[in-house]
Amino acid sequence: MMVCQQCLKRQASVHVTQILNNEKKEIHLCEQCASENEKKAMEKSLYLATPFSINDLLIGLLGKEQGYSVQQTERTTRPVCKNCNMTYEQFIRSGKFGCANCYNTFMGVLPSVFKKIHGNVRHHGKLPYRSGEKIKTKREIIELKTQLNRAVQSEEYEKAAVLRDRMRALEGQLKEEI
Repeated sequence: MMVCQQCLKRQASVHVTQILNNEKKEIHLCEQCASENEKKAMEKSLYLATPFSINDLLIGLLGKEQGYSVQQTERTTRPVCKNCNMTYEQFIRSGKFGCANCYNTFMGVLPSVFKKIHGNVRHHGKLPYRSGEKIKTKREIIELKTQLNRAVQSEEYEKAAVLRDRMRALEGQLKEEI
């Protein structure tokens, strides 16, 4: 059982290991101390040396390799929220918006941030293991119908015929599975 390095009372449940220049540094905190340090870091909006912020940890893991570091030339071109005066750099550092208007302010840069964090901009949802293939096929049929309608509207009849044939083949697969 590890004891919290800050309060020296409660059991440590948050463990962070940092390796910098081949030097290993471990921090062990209880949930309460970790939460307090997070609140202090957010209030002061600066990095704490020994106690850590979860956001700082994530930025440290994803930051420089994933493009979160803001260069000096970019700071002037990044938007600033007119309501709460939050800058892009503050948003990236904290990982949280300052107000409801921040979403609209940073909307132009959010897709690239989401893509770097999640690997994709669009959420596709989880699929059940057993019926996942059937759901994928149904989604593909819906997408093919949309493409077919566009092809017909733009008078691309050869493309439409190919899409129609693909759609029929998938529908036939679904009927066979039933």
